[in-house]
Amino acid sequence: MFDHSIKVPRLYKTTAKIYRQVKEGTGSLKQLVYEKKHPNIKAIYALVVEAIHRDSELNKLIERSEILKKEPRFDPWLARILITELLFGKLKLPGESKPIKTVLAYEQIFKAHNSDIVIPKSSEVNQVNKPRYVRVNTLSCTVNEAIENFSEEGWVLSKHLDNKDYTGFLEKIIQLNEDEFIPDIHIPNLLIFPIKTQFYRHPAYKNGQIILQDKASCLPVHILAPPPGSVVLDMCAAPGMKTTQVAAILNDQGLVYAVEKDERRFKTLEKIVESSKATCIKCFNKDILTCDNETFPNVEYILVDPSCSGSGLTDRLTVEEKQSQFRLNKLAGFQIKILRAALTRYPNAKRVVYSTCSTYLEENEDVVRQVLETNLNFKLVEAKQFVNNAWLNFGSEDFGEMGKFCLYAKPELDLTNGFFVAVFERVQEGEENMFFNKKNYNYKKYEQDKKRRGNFNDEEYEQENTIDDDPKTLEEKPKRRKKNKLISEQEIPEENNGIVKANQKNVINNDEEILEERPKKKKKNKSISKEITEENNEIVEYKKKKKKKSKHLKEEILEEKYEVVEEIQNEKQKILRIKDNEQIQETEEKHKPKKKKSKSVDVEETELKDPEGPKKKKHKKKDKE
Repeated sequence: MFDHSIKVPRLYKTTAKIYRQVKEGTGSLKQLVYEKKHPNIKAIYALVVEAIHRDSELNKLIERSEILKKEPRFDPWLARILITELLFGKLKLPGESKPIKTVLAYEQIFKAHNSDIVIPKSSEVNQVNKPRYVRVNTLSCTVNEAIENFSEEGWVLSKHLDNKDYTGFLEKIIQLNEDEFIPDIHIPNLLIFPIKTQFYRHPAYKNGQIILQDKASCLPVHILAPPPGSVVLDMCAAPGMKTTQVAAILNDQGLVYAVEKDERRFKTLEKIVESSKATCIKCFNKDILTCDNETFPNVEYILVDPSCSGSGLTDRLTVEEKQSQFRLNKLAGFQIKILRAALTRYPNAKRVVYSTCSTYLEENEDVVRQVLETNLNFKLVEAKQFVNNAWLNFGSEDFGEMGKFCLYAKPELDLTNGFFVAVFERVQEGEENMFFNKKNYNYKKYEQDKKRRGNFNDEEYEQENTIDDDPKTLEEKPKRRKKNKLISEQEIPEENNGIVKANQKNVINNDEEILEERPKKKKKNKSISKEITEENNEIVEYKKKKKKKSKHLKEEILEEKYEVVEEIQNEKQKILRIKDNEQIQETEEKHKPKKKKSKSVDVEETELKDPEGPKKKKHKKKDKE
């Protein structure tokens, strides 16, 4: 049993905790290190980097030495950090605590096994030489004030006057001298300093006047561009960099709903928001997927920056060469849900920006495609228009035109972290979503319900129709076919009375009501029925054959049938007028002496004028029998 009277040095305990969090994917290394506010940040950072770099080697040493089997209460994360320090760090361990004594007891065993272990080449740090980006917190000071302060410290301001010469701007960044800095050409409050410039101890950083934020991370909010006074929803707000950037763009005028589900990350969000001096931000520790317009009313602009693989982060340590497909699919499933919620649950939303710090298509273009194909209310707009049309990298060509609308930031070209951005805007009257896919959507049902209820939340339709074999659509469609069949074969002769009713009431406004009314009217002129059904016999046979088609063609069949019904209705009206005139002439010429038949003609004439006509006709037929 461990003796806790002598404690492990705080540096090792803090490093072990950060090491575990990085391995579990709960945050980036830099974020976690600077959250701890330890006085020896550099030592912690270096030790975590070394431990992850030696990850495979450490696992083999622990397995061969059986240290964790013999010491079951030993924290495995602390054990790895202490072994790293002993074998690959300072080569010694200070203190007399039980964990340190335990590791020292295994020192010779570790060294014996270590000589036989080869470090795999795949375990490496994903590092790209990029400049230091500094976002000026305009809620605390202006950009000009920040530039003046840096100039007073001895920094030399460099400028790039052509905002559309992006390639030349990148070259200028690479060529910055050690004492130079330059404003960004895309994001107005972003300053760029040479590689490895340190600001963690700078007074402006400590008092919240500047925020260390990568340019790629600033792009989504810059593109969202909500005007002052707007209501903005940040659906995955922690750690809070983008949230405070939104508040700065709003000039602290308006309202920002900042939502974070994880309790630990939520506390970090609150701290960063507090340090920014923003007053328009309201933080909520909620699951955003349980929220809607009632929870956060009047939302106009939405930022969707969900959890992702983080494959684009240059300061993230890459332990595995490739993310598992299972994990990517799981992440993509969540990303689709949250983006779909943003586009369907907030009726006042004008613009939605979706972003990830991932370079995988599964989390980027493929998520956008799946959501767009089932959404009628939003369209994809070109992201490059928000960066002066001066950008180099866009979405994959595998997604056709859709890929061109999206934007990528690539470390090796843009000198930033890897990032993906897509922009959605609500369609206006006369516009449409060019990537909408009717085959994967119950379009007819959506349009009919929209006529009855007006504009409404269409999330249920999106979710239902992403699955081809949806039970609701399979149940509804056969019923509609039966009604169409009755109209084409039986109800055509009854249109005489139906036309009169339609003219009197003006209530038949859609196909569903026609289908419901017609089966009730059965006793009418049979001769007219035969002629009309003969004329439309080919159409009826064509429809019967179509019923045997596969499930994915059902929607096309329905649309064709509705068109057929309209054609039949028009033909019936013409034929009925002709037949009525012919019958009247024939009865007057051939059967004028016969009183009984002339009465039947009178009955037919009164049917057209008198709503009680059908009842009289039935009574007359009974007398004949």
